[in-house]
Amino acid sequence: MFQTYKFFRTKYKISSVVKNMIPLNSARKMDEDFGFAIDSFPKPRKRKVIRTIYPENKDERIKRRAMIDLDGTIHKYSKGYEDGSIYDDPFKGAKEVINYLKNHGYEIVIFTTRASKQNADEMDGPNYLEQIKKVEEWLQKHNIYFDRITAEKLAADFYIDDKAIHIPDGDWKVVLNVIKKRIKYKHAA
Repeated sequence: MFQTYKFFRTKYKISSVVKNMIPLNSARKMDEDFGFAIDSFPKPRKRKVIRTIYPENKDERIKRRAMIDLDGTIHKYSKGYEDGSIYDDPFKGAKEVINYLKNHGYEIVIFTTRASKQNADEMDGPNYLEQIKKVEEWLQKHNIYFDRITAEKLAADFYIDDKAIHIPDGDWKVVLNVIKKRIKYKHAA
């Protein structure tokens, strides 16, 4: 009898007819098992969109932010880092997507390791301030809008990056498979 009740309980709203068919002490026991009254059913919660609140503009209208990687995402980066120069054209469509985001109220933040002092030191590359200037010049040359350039991961509504790995529903097995494929591809090249 408990299994029948459980089926009705989870699939259908229990009517008084069904409720009256179950002995009272069994119904009470089932209420204890479920943690809510026989006639009540938990209502599904509506999902809320949680906006990112930035301390610097908490009193203003909340600005949305898109973080967009430079190399391999906007800049084609066909030869890799090379000598630190930014040599390729932008990917087709990058400018249009960035303009779309800008027109919809997003702050456009270009993030790149070129703007990192630590990265410049580790790679014995050009000074990071010079790199930021080169990135600005390249973006302006190609008429690509941006609000700022950084090497930091800032709070954002989303990140656009060629090296990111999406974690669907927290499934780290998917992540491991992507990593294995990338490692295998790099070693084969």
